[in-house]
Amino acid sequence: RGLPAAPGSVSRRGCGQATGLRAMGFSEEQTQRLLELQPQLGPTRREAAAAELLLLGLSVEAALGLLERSPALLRMPTERLREQAEELRRLGLEGGRATGRVRDGTEERTPVL
Repeated sequence: RGLPAAPGSVSRRGCGQATGLRAMGFSEEQTQRLLELQPQLGPTRREAAAAELLLLGLSVEAALGLLERSPALLRMPTERLREQAEELRRLGLEGGRATGRVRDGTEERTPVL
């Protein structure tokens, strides 16, 4: 067994996960913040949650902020998270904004987050 990782550093086990998150566009600091959320969870949960939020069109910072405010999203089974994201897309969530109708029938984009 090796020595425990120093506080604030990414352990060898989290190395691949950090690389995956960095490839998604998270900065080193954002990756560290995300890795500190729900540390008992497996590495695929964080990547899956982040990926679904990014696929919805949220920015990296908005996705991280949402996961920090609602860490229960990380505990949600990956398939359920995927289904919820698909439902949001079906309802018109695009780029972090919902498409709604105004009285004259034209579309208006309103912020969701």
